[in-house]
Amino acid sequence: MADYFPTELLIEILLRLPVKSLIRFTAVCKSWHALITSPSFISSHLSNTRNHTLLARRYDKHDKRERYSLLEVAEDGPFSVKSSSELGFPFKSQIGYFRIVGSCDGLVCLSDDFFANPSQPVILWNPSVRNHVILPKPTINRTGPHIFVLGFGVAGHDYKVVRLVYCRKLDDFGFILPPQIEVFSLKTGKWRRVRRVDVRLQVLEFMWCQTFLNGVVHWIAYESTNDDSSRSSILAFWVGDEVFCEMKLPSELVREPVTNLCISSIGKSLGVLKYYREAGNESCDVWMMKEYGAKESWTKLYRIDLFNGIEKVVAFWKNGEALVALHGLELAAYNQETRQTKELGIYGTTRSFYVDNYVESLLLMSGHGGANEDPFEDLSLEDGCCIV
Repeated sequence: MADYFPTELLIEILLRLPVKSLIRFTAVCKSWHALITSPSFISSHLSNTRNHTLLARRYDKHDKRERYSLLEVAEDGPFSVKSSSELGFPFKSQIGYFRIVGSCDGLVCLSDDFFANPSQPVILWNPSVRNHVILPKPTINRTGPHIFVLGFGVAGHDYKVVRLVYCRKLDDFGFILPPQIEVFSLKTGKWRRVRRVDVRLQVLEFMWCQTFLNGVVHWIAYESTNDDSSRSSILAFWVGDEVFCEMKLPSELVREPVTNLCISSIGKSLGVLKYYREAGNESCDVWMMKEYGAKESWTKLYRIDLFNGIEKVVAFWKNGEALVALHGLELAAYNQETRQTKELGIYGTTRSFYVDNYVESLLLMSGHGGANEDPFEDLSLEDGCCIV
């Protein structure tokens, strides 16, 4: 009988294997290496990935190290960590730890810009394959006072970073609108200016954060009004069409100072946190948009009292259970029904905690982004852009 193993069956078997095993199998022979690193296989493997893993980041103030871990969590019942594995982190921040712009399909977007030199590079990192891309220098480089905001997401197998640059007015502390905008595409390896946009919302200076949901990047933003106050809202960027629009907050939050609000995702829904901090009466209201895009579907789910050792909400588990940072520099799970916290044994500075869903992927494997036959064809020609 001929010694023959059908290619179709081999592919079906390999698609079910974890990334770590597939990396080893690339050394079996040239044909296996070509198969596993091909864009079609990378895309199919990502589509087949099903796990219950979280990416967690913390900054250890004792050894001054930024630490990343993968947490395997229980699928059902209250939030609990079944196992934890620490990831090697190959970068060193100039200011303690990186800003995590966002994570998507196993890629983590990092920026070292917290109150520091905004010219520091943006990095796309895949911890599973231990590979990363350093983005080229942006095309918009202002010399005068300005701030910038980043967003990260995916559409049509193309991973994009959007950059909004707000230039400060000379006569007051405001910013010129609309901002200047450019988009980096991992498929092309280049930045591209986006013109003729009518963005009239200002994203919060320095302390901005994003949520990527339904193919859209969301930021908390505001608009100055004629009565010297502001109107809070959500600025949304559709990654595929590269268009901006405004999504309205519930009327109860429109007049809230933007510094009291934080964007989040609660399961597969958009969420907003409203912090109230007054001595002896500190709290966090959790709001969720039950029907995406429908202002009238905003619903206040519950309130978290912050006087019992809770500093801030870090993330939400799929059943709405909150993960919170405690004053004791520890991560904990908060049960909204019992109003009790369960410490998770994960320690770090409160502002450094980051938790998000994570799927292992082969993106950036051997220089392949999984977008087309040779997605990094131009990277070696682009000044300052490289694969390490």
